Amino acid sequence: MPVSTTARLWPEIALDRIPLAAMVLDMRRRILFANEAACALLRGSAEDLKGKDLTEVVRSEDPTWWSTDPVDRLGAPAVGQRIKARIKGRRRSLRASVHPLREGDEELGTLVTLSDPRAAERDPREEKAYLDSLGELSACVAHEIRNPLTGVRTTVQFVDSKLDPADPRHEDLQEVIKELDRIEQIIGDLLLFGRPVEGHKVETDLNGLVGRVLDSMESQFQESEVEVKRNLTPDLAPFVFSPDNLQQVLLNLIRNALEAMPEGGKLRVTTTLRRFRSGKPPAAEIFVSDTGHGIPEDLLDQIFKPFFTTRHNGTGLGLPISTNIVRGHGGRLTARNRREGGATFRVSLPLDRREEADS
Repeated sequence: MPVSTTARLWPEIALDRIPLAAMVLDMRRRILFANEAACALLRGSAEDLKGKDLTEVVRSEDPTWWSTDPVDRLGAPAVGQRIKARIKGRRRSLRASVHPLREGDEELGTLVTLSDPRAAERDPREEKAYLDSLGELSACVAHEIRNPLTGVRTTVQFVDSKLDPADPRHEDLQEVIKELDRIEQIIGDLLLFGRPVEGHKVETDLNGLVGRVLDSMESQFQESEVEVKRNLTPDLAPFVFSPDNLQQVLLNLIRNALEAMPEGGKLRVTTTLRRFRSGKPPAAEIFVSDTGHGIPEDLLDQIFKPFFTTRHNGTGLGLPISTNIVRGHGGRLTARNRREGGATFRVSLPLDRREEADS
């Protein structure tokens, strides 16, 4: 079935709705697409900007600000960095974010966004509008990829079923299926990030939920040589939340902890009931601590931003998805480094949000 013009153009339409200057670059830093905000900032039309080297359009004192090279950026995209640049002779102070666009191990290009940091300070709604548009774009991408991906998987599995198990092509097709599984996981993350936070809210035992998640991952702990310590407070009464969504948060945090301890280590999961003297309502808190390599201090504010990742094959959506879920429950998700090494993530859920459980 031929792809419609609308289907081919929807990424550009979605990027045009982002209130930040957004550009897609090829591997030579040439601009492939610039949205309306980018055209306004760079003072040129989309046609004029197309094909130009970004470093010639945005002349910065830092020649590597746009780079996603591991040597320049330690394998991580630069998110929210401040740069000083000249645009058509005019000196500007900008906030720049640089995200590599990859397919597997192959880097295809770069997504760059630019904004005026002073404008962001004047209008705090900018970030929300940006995240909403980014979520919409992510959902669109996921839906467009999922349909043809299903056809590809069906075809590969059919061909594989016709081969003799001893045929060397059988192993090759199994590798293709594994890659399709990985892409399906990425699509799932995109859909989770792009959809509104919903869930069937019922009165649930938080300690019981934590225990079930840890039990379900026991084989992964053994394989990773990670010792697990549970410290669950006994006086934590059941309260209303979405167990499915909160389970997703726990899985994301625990998987991150395992990846931070590739040579094994210790994982501690703690629940507490925190009371405040100020009269604020109490909060249920979950702490997930590891003995891994910790988080670079300059990245602590970046790790919750969409598509930020220090892993080569990561999507950078696990923590943003978790943040959206926790905020949907009126709570907060934070991170800090431990003095003795490793990191701790804290989920804080206020107990005064007494929404009626879904009937």
